[in-house]
Amino acid sequence: MKKYFLFACALSVFSLQTKAQDIASLLKKIPKVPAKDKVQIMVLGSQHFGQENFYKNAPKADLFSNERQKEVDQINKLLLKYKPDMIMIENTPEEQSSVDSLYTLFKTGKIELKDIEYGRAERYQFGYNLAKQLHHDRIFGVDHYESVSNRILASGQNIDYYTNARLAFSAIGKELDEGFKAGTISLKEYLTFLNSPQVASLTYDLFYITPAKVRNSSFVDAPAQYHDSVHVSRQYIGAEFVSLFLERELKIYSNIVTTQLANKGKRLLVIMGQRHGAALPKIIANDPRYQVVPVSAYLK
Repeated sequence: MKKYFLFACALSVFSLQTKAQDIASLLKKIPKVPAKDKVQIMVLGSQHFGQENFYKNAPKADLFSNERQKEVDQINKLLLKYKPDMIMIENTPEEQSSVDSLYTLFKTGKIELKDIEYGRAERYQFGYNLAKQLHHDRIFGVDHYESVSNRILASGQNIDYYTNARLAFSAIGKELDEGFKAGTISLKEYLTFLNSPQVASLTYDLFYITPAKVRNSSFVDAPAQYHDSVHVSRQYIGAEFVSLFLERELKIYSNIVTTQLANKGKRLLVIMGQRHGAALPKIIANDPRYQVVPVSAYLK
């Protein structure tokens, strides 16, 4: 009986080892993308410097001022070291023909950025300038417009968690903007702060994590074209809120990767608003075909 027991144990161990080997063999069959084959993507999150309410009555926040232009040049010199072969900006693919026309005029010296409406905007100061210096033929629009305000979530169970997070976020942003407008914060410091892991986490938490705690309410003054009110669950109103913002990011991600696939780029620079700069890298990081390059690697 003892010999039989030992034999049974040995057989059991052998069986377990065989199963483990089978599982290991199966795991090896899952395809992996070699690091050298991964497409690199850097997402530069930015303030919308072209909005008049940002630089109006604040000359030191005007990117067309001599001092700020020197800082723009400094940022572009640092970003040039990344050597992107595709630059993507916050225009939609539907606007591509307009982007092509405007960029061609700028690249050939027929117009300057000061001639362009919103020429102070990050898409021009960094995107157009870099593309011209790199002799790119095109700049690519990858945005998807869905104008949803973070203020449409204003009531419900646990609303204080979201409201307090939004007020804290706004207070930090206000202090940063005031320093930039006063000239005590440089453009490099401003962008480095916006793209820091701490601010990215804070932003992601505000839009994509904390709102899910809010339940049993409805949206306030939300544009009907951006959500189907019939199918919005009042019980899960916070999660519905998250889905509105996340849907836009997923569509932008789709535009980025399909544009890359069509044009075979290997080193992408995506220039978007700061909220996109917090969300897109998290989405891209889940795609094994792409590697996220942190802005901090170049804006040192």
